[in-house]
Amino acid sequence: MNANAQPARSEDQRANERIAVTLEAKLFLPAEGTTLDCTVVNLSAGGAKLYCPETAPPDASVVLYINGFGRFEGVTTRFVKGELGVQFVCRDAKRKRLEQDLTAFINEGMMGVTRLRRYPRAAASTGIRHFINAAGESVACEVLDISFQGALLKTAVRPAIGEIIQLGQTRGWVVRHHEQGVGVQFQQRFEPGAAE
Repeated sequence: MNANAQPARSEDQRANERIAVTLEAKLFLPAEGTTLDCTVVNLSAGGAKLYCPETAPPDASVVLYINGFGRFEGVTTRFVKGELGVQFVCRDAKRKRLEQDLTAFINEGMMGVTRLRRYPRAAASTGIRHFINAAGESVACEVLDISFQGALLKTAVRPAIGEIIQLGQTRGWVVRHHEQGVGVQFQQRFEPGAAE
């Protein structure tokens, strides 16, 4: 069992059980256009508790990106002493995937979660030849592969991990560097029609 995970009391309760974790995350508030760095301190199929140095308004629609687990839409429920509650708003299929990921995390740690790719990636045919970095500059790139959730870009310029860039009409976080460029996690679902 992973040292950072605490097991649920039973298999039947696992879906609703909050699992103690320490996971880096980003919280996007679409209404304000802001992104907060935070740490997920517990996680369940229904929501999460986050530690955020900055406050977020109650009952706000948010998008939470959890490293290794992906992107979740939700609503803030409370903010007490730096801890923010988020209730997920997602389809049953996504909730089931999260339950599977939590089970994999309990049994195998993060390796059990990250070996499963949620969306198949395909060779890119977006027509996109650049992205816009946080400074508003256009940066040349080649989209190596893309899914609804993220993309792999070939680029000589590597924005810092956590920096928000815009690819076509879709914004996303740089989540990793690789030999040829960067990996990007989208803040919202990438649609083919969003290309330039």
